[in-house]
Amino acid sequence: MKNNFIILLIAIGVTCCFSSCNAIKYVPDNELLLAENVVYVNNKKNIEDEINDYIVQRPNQLVLGFAPIPLHFYNIGNKQFVSDFELWKIENPKWNKFTTSVFSEKQTRGMRNFKSNVHKWWLNNGEAPVILDSKKTKQTVNNLKLHYYNEGFFKVNVTSKVDTVSSKKGHVSYFVDTDKPFKIDSIETKIDSKVLDSIYTIHKNKSHITKGSQFRYSSFINEQNRITKLFRNNGIYRFNKNAIGVEVDTIHKTYKSNAVLLINDSIANVPYKIQKIKNIKIYTDFTYNTKNAPIKDSLNYNGYLFLGRDKLKYNPKLLLNSIFIEPNDIYKDENRELTRKHLRGLQNFRSVEIKYKELTDDMLEAEIFLSPLKKYSVGISSELTHSNIRQLGISGKLSFSNRNIFKGSEILQFSVQGSFLDSQDAADNNSLLNAWEVGADVSLAIPRFLLPFNSYKIVPKTMAPNTTFTLGTSLQKNIGLDKQRFTGIIDYTWESSKTKSHSLQLLNAQYIKNLNTDSYFSIYESEFDDINKIASNNFGIENLEATEVIDFINNNINSNFEATNPTEFKVAQNIKNRYNIITEDALIPSIAYTFTLNKSESYKDKDFSFFRGRIATSGNLTSLLSNEVNDNNVKTLFNTQIAQYARVDLEYKRFWNISRENVVAFKSFLGLAYPYNNSNSIPFSKSYFIGGPNDLRAWKIYDLGPGSTNTGLEYNIGNLKFLTSLEYRFKILNSIKGAFFVDAGNIWDVTNSELTSDDAKFNGIKSLEDIAIGSGLGLRYDLSFILLRLDLGFKTYEPYLEDGNKWFSNYNFGSTVYNFGISYPF
Repeated sequence: MKNNFIILLIAIGVTCCFSSCNAIKYVPDNELLLAENVVYVNNKKNIEDEINDYIVQRPNQLVLGFAPIPLHFYNIGNKQFVSDFELWKIENPKWNKFTTSVFSEKQTRGMRNFKSNVHKWWLNNGEAPVILDSKKTKQTVNNLKLHYYNEGFFKVNVTSKVDTVSSKKGHVSYFVDTDKPFKIDSIETKIDSKVLDSIYTIHKNKSHITKGSQFRYSSFINEQNRITKLFRNNGIYRFNKNAIGVEVDTIHKTYKSNAVLLINDSIANVPYKIQKIKNIKIYTDFTYNTKNAPIKDSLNYNGYLFLGRDKLKYNPKLLLNSIFIEPNDIYKDENRELTRKHLRGLQNFRSVEIKYKELTDDMLEAEIFLSPLKKYSVGISSELTHSNIRQLGISGKLSFSNRNIFKGSEILQFSVQGSFLDSQDAADNNSLLNAWEVGADVSLAIPRFLLPFNSYKIVPKTMAPNTTFTLGTSLQKNIGLDKQRFTGIIDYTWESSKTKSHSLQLLNAQYIKNLNTDSYFSIYESEFDDINKIASNNFGIENLEATEVIDFINNNINSNFEATNPTEFKVAQNIKNRYNIITEDALIPSIAYTFTLNKSESYKDKDFSFFRGRIATSGNLTSLLSNEVNDNNVKTLFNTQIAQYARVDLEYKRFWNISRENVVAFKSFLGLAYPYNNSNSIPFSKSYFIGGPNDLRAWKIYDLGPGSTNTGLEYNIGNLKFLTSLEYRFKILNSIKGAFFVDAGNIWDVTNSELTSDDAKFNGIKSLEDIAIGSGLGLRYDLSFILLRLDLGFKTYEPYLEDGNKWFSNYNFGSTVYNFGISYPF
């Protein structure tokens, strides 16, 4: 702690020195550096971020709210530096003579250019001083007036004042006197078109403008958009929002206003009518270069005309699952957008365009132009990876896709992938890339539910039902316990709304075979050392071989040994139990349902919430149908124990955009996996671990838990997990971002096994004392297409230490965990 305190003092000192740099270095005489804007509304200092959006000129950016680091970066550069070498030689003949006598002229020129480029880098990556501009101050006054006027404060008055707070620094205050707001006293509608009036009247109760409410311009905009959407989804194809007008009459003495909503009866002197769709043409192979080529194939199916400049390659019945525009139906904007969205979602078309033509009888003709992607495609990808247990990784994937394989927009994909890793825990840890994994997968994605019954009444086609079949296998040589994995998945997915999605894995079967179990105690050296100590101290056996450990336990660790050495007995049995869990082949036939609620409107959204819940059960039906039983009276299939358990995972994330560049992010996860009937433990691959770059960042992967134990084992797992994280993200300079974070969590055992120590078990509220806490800081570099991340995690609270030493005992750089990652941790 003493060393950290000294480091902290040094850091504060450097920051203060940096902050005291000459901030007004490039502020011209008779000008002011804008230091601060303050808005006072009715004599009270404004605290709403929304009001700050109307300020045209803002001070230089502050990092963490106090230091204008980008400005100081800029001031380090020299704007007056003369980069022209020839001019420098003329103005500095003595320096030129001296440097060229020591170096050559070419070297001198290179040094000069280098110095010039360094100054340019500081200037280009820093932020120039914001010079107070009176024109922008006046524009801000006008913006504030307009904002409050639009909010119904028609008597608002806004003034500004500039104060010089120090040498060449200015402070701008804006004073807003709103007076009382005007309220809507009466609302009148004048809709000349009887067609529009009848539609409006039916939905009048949904209006955004109500009598007695405060006048707000935004309410009229919302009402304009509502009416436009209403008419265009009820057959009025020609309607646009410019046909809607508003007249407002204010009575100043009473602070009341009367509103008149005006809607024209025609556009370009053509009366509005409800128009229906007469014809629907679908061009299934449209390209711009062949748009004038003759149609060679066509088919009329259920009122839809399918056209092709080549032979039709899509099954009309199946393609119509993604088309919501129907013959003889009235025109609807929502059907047009829904059709476009679902056709794009098929991932079969490069572009989707929908156009309408007006026919002579006030009917419409819809034309859908589909430009297909290539039927066959090959994809190659590769990446470099780094983590706490994989120092270096090189992975590659080769995939082959066949689109529209059965003429229903299906996608068949075959891929092979391989990873070559430098693992510090591999059996051969003396060579580079000492571990590897290769695999192959084949999947078939079908844009509908493939079931023996009609499911559209349960999940209509508007919910984008999808079925995916996957078969895969992989062979892994990693930490010495080589594995072979076989996977089979049947997955049904659908979207019940823009924010809600569902996945039902009717089958997610995995068969995991361990190929090199004899290497177990060569990998888990701490467990081998414990057994070796027991063998030496209690049986006089020296130099026990790793391959002899299990035979030694079976032959010697019995009830007689337990009577005299209960502690050593429990240690040995625990090691054997872990050996069986990790090395045992596993058959995991599970069924899982996942619900996702994502309120993010786009990938740029920084203020939203996210929830995912998943429930899975394994082995129920398989155990019921199987007649095979092993020597332990456990049901098996293909001589492999059937894993039977239930697992529930709950994850919640929330993001708050507190300013333009600052975001607070929160994540919480709770997971429980419980074995029953045919199993007394969870397969290793389905157990929980904690730690790592996207988890509890002050501990490495697998290093912590379970509970308050400090096992020293290489791989610690549990079947209950809790994790929560809070992170403050901020901008430092251009693409360089920073973060402060706090993570808390742990794993526990809930099986109540006699071989599990009490410190590792979850015992109710008391076990919350076992929650470990890590804190730290992060540095991120945003390349727009990818974000590189370095997080430093410090152990803040360690539950396995003695009372009185749990807090900050290893809060130092010597115990720091460095986490490298790509993208944000959550």
